[in-house]
Amino acid sequence: MALPHKYCLAKVIVPFLLCAAPGWAQEQAKPAPPRSPEAALAVVAKHLSDHYALYLYESLTAQILFNEGVLERPNSPSAPKAKDSLWALGIISDSILAEEEDGEYLNIDKVPEFFEDIVHRYLNAAHYWPDREITKDTRREHLAAWYSIYLMLLVGNATQEEIAKKLRNGAFNVDPEMLQTRGPSLVDRLKKEGALTKETHALVQIKRAGQAGRESLSFPPYMDHWKAKIESAYDLTPSP
Repeated sequence: MALPHKYCLAKVIVPFLLCAAPGWAQEQAKPAPPRSPEAALAVVAKHLSDHYALYLYESLTAQILFNEGVLERPNSPSAPKAKDSLWALGIISDSILAEEEDGEYLNIDKVPEFFEDIVHRYLNAAHYWPDREITKDTRREHLAAWYSIYLMLLVGNATQEEIAKKLRNGAFNVDPEMLQTRGPSLVDRLKKEGALTKETHALVQIKRAGQAGRESLSFPPYMDHWKAKIESAYDLTPSP
């Protein structure tokens, strides 16, 4: 199923794997331990269809705009990371979109498969990327893999009300009557349905604190650990 940007007609699409990126290793994944981040994230990835896929694209677009803003600041120490972030986000975008003469299209059906491939490739027990050494030469590959998981967690933890609000004013034609405004996030629903256990739910849950609109988000420890190593490789680690 392909869904167009506004004022375009629907059409079927396109390649989806990150192998388009030089250096992104093609690694053979082993079966994930049942309580590993890989297993938990794979469950979430399989359910990134329909409005979740649309919300993911909207989140990706917001991250692109944020990093473009960083590059507009003169002499920003975050500029190298922002430049590589745009490279990484561009790979994700190109992998789930197709350019046609009459517009750009999102292939909803390919989104779950794309993100499940990312999970198995970078979080499998044999080649667990969050624990790998990160150098200046490998940092943008780590950043690209991290960004994919980061976006997936944002989508998986968004409430139905948050998704509906963003999609009503988003880039795609969406029937407002089809958008639910009540109900749990995807990860909470999967826990309720038994697809995620208490332990695996904790591996994909983002905890919130503070007032709505000014909330602080706490990601699972493996994500924060991985992010800290990436930022250190960009010399962005705060001084003590």
